[in-house]
Amino acid sequence: MTRRTILCLMTVLLCAASGAAQPQGKQPNSKSSSAAVTDIRKVDFLNFTYPSSLCSKEYGKEGIGKRVHVQDGEFKSKNVYFEVAGDKVVYADLKGDGHEDAIVPVDCGAIGANFVLSEAYVYTIQNGRATLLAGISDKDLERDYRRHYPDAESYWGLNENGLRVKDGNLEVDVLADGPHASPKYIVTLEYRLSGETLSLVGKPQRRNSGQ
Repeated sequence: MTRRTILCLMTVLLCAASGAAQPQGKQPNSKSSSAAVTDIRKVDFLNFTYPSSLCSKEYGKEGIGKRVHVQDGEFKSKNVYFEVAGDKVVYADLKGDGHEDAIVPVDCGAIGANFVLSEAYVYTIQNGRATLLAGISDKDLERDYRRHYPDAESYWGLNENGLRVKDGNLEVDVLADGPHASPKYIVTLEYRLSGETLSLVGKPQRRNSGQ
């Protein structure tokens, strides 16, 4: 085989190798362009991982860790559960930047018990993904209620559909005082989001539950 023939064969092989490698070079761009999320309503909060605080503290030994992944809105072990109701997620602008955020309520408790604990997480879109801004739990709500009503007898947790946003602030309705089966008051606590903190605004307002 002549030197000229060898050079021709080498040129053909190099061109073939270059053509085969070209599609692979485009893959990183296609992958990165499909990952970004721009609408908080497109986030699947029923199949999501949450950074539990109160629930993990109370039920850590039964399987609820500091990070909980739910599938179809639920994590369940033999003794406890951690669940998100998709129809109770509240979408509103808490940051005041013209873009919606998501307030996601979570309930947890012992299976078969009639008492639950609640947490709520505020998420926003940052850098193409859902990012946690702030959180609040029954522990925080009870503390803020009792601080203004030191004569309070009892605290019974988040009211049904107790989350809403009004004038850019988060309002939370909880049940307090009286027996568990028939609470005396519905208490409204108002919070303003400042950076990554939910701060109580004014004195919680309570009214007779009428039950």
